Amino acid sequence: MRVFPLARRGFFLAAALALVSTSSAHADRPTVSQLQVQLVQSRQALNDLYAQSAAASEQLNGAIYNLQVAQKAVTRQRAIVSKARQQLVVQQQAVADMTVEQLQSGSSISRLTAIFQSNGTQQLLERSSAYSSTNEAMTARIDSLTARKVVYDSAVRESEHALADQRAAIAHKKAAQSAINASIAKARTRAVAVAKERRVLISELAAAQGKTVTAVAKSQKSIDKKIDESGPDKPPTVPGSPTPPKTTSPTTPKPPTPPANPPPPSGSKVETAIAFAKAQLGEPYKWGGAGPSSWDCSGLTMRSWQAAGVNLPHYAGAQYAQTKPVPISKIQRGDLLYWSNGGPGSIYHEALYLGGGQMIQAPRPGRSVEIVSLSYWIKPDLASRAG
Repeated sequence: MRVFPLARRGFFLAAALALVSTSSAHADRPTVSQLQVQLVQSRQALNDLYAQSAAASEQLNGAIYNLQVAQKAVTRQRAIVSKARQQLVVQQQAVADMTVEQLQSGSSISRLTAIFQSNGTQQLLERSSAYSSTNEAMTARIDSLTARKVVYDSAVRESEHALADQRAAIAHKKAAQSAINASIAKARTRAVAVAKERRVLISELAAAQGKTVTAVAKSQKSIDKKIDESGPDKPPTVPGSPTPPKTTSPTTPKPPTPPANPPPPSGSKVETAIAFAKAQLGEPYKWGGAGPSSWDCSGLTMRSWQAAGVNLPHYAGAQYAQTKPVPISKIQRGDLLYWSNGGPGSIYHEALYLGGGQMIQAPRPGRSVEIVSLSYWIKPDLASRAG
């Protein structure tokens, strides 16, 4: 079983270690402290799996969003190709008509003969001018046809690129869907196993402490609540999921501590967005949820700002791209907060800042929409302003 860092869990591990039995124990039996640490670790391991599932859900949101963008690009390029084809056909017909007209009115040789057989200088100039004008008109038509052909060929190439992007987006979506399905299945399987393990551990702990199973279970429930509220030990990863795009900056500096009471921006949009988010407090997290009664992280922020008249996509990465980035040190009430693995291309969680060091979020499976301290977990490394 993976051992998690204890420094960030001091508030509940200290209590666990304080209960270490000083009496001699059987060599094969775990001590009270060992049992308590195992309970903490099992709870945190399950929470980490849930956090991974939430991160996988956000990657799926991104894959769905990218596919929608790719599909729109294909539709747009097809329209451009169709228009370019129509314009090309018009120019082709114009050149063909002019060619037929020239053939019907005589060849270039007969035109030259007419010029040389002109009576007098004035007639020669007039016939030469007419020949030159006809020739220039044909040249202009051919140049226009060539230009339209270049435009059409370019549109076809762009359309092919758009189709390739769409195929890649479809594959990305399938991979992201497989990743979240695997993550969800792993979390659910682990949840069943953990429940069985914890029943055994609590029974053993009750026997070691000389207490009833009910009393120990009640005490452990309080500890579990503290663990849940503390967040995962580290940023979640999604094994087997598509690799996020690389960012230009290989490392992300540690964000500065935000001001305790930043001044709220003027206007009612921020308050409308926050009021909507607060109205969802206590509603459960759901993968891909965007209301009306269950949410994921970007679904909650999307609907909150939508209530204020600001349309954002259901994808944290795109929400960051479509809003104004702000430094963490200058965040204000209503700003969007993001957690990433190194930049905008790897955002895996999002929340809405309330000011005063508080935020509202849809955290992960097993947790509901909640208001928590900004320091409850690792601090966000990105922020943006929607209003």
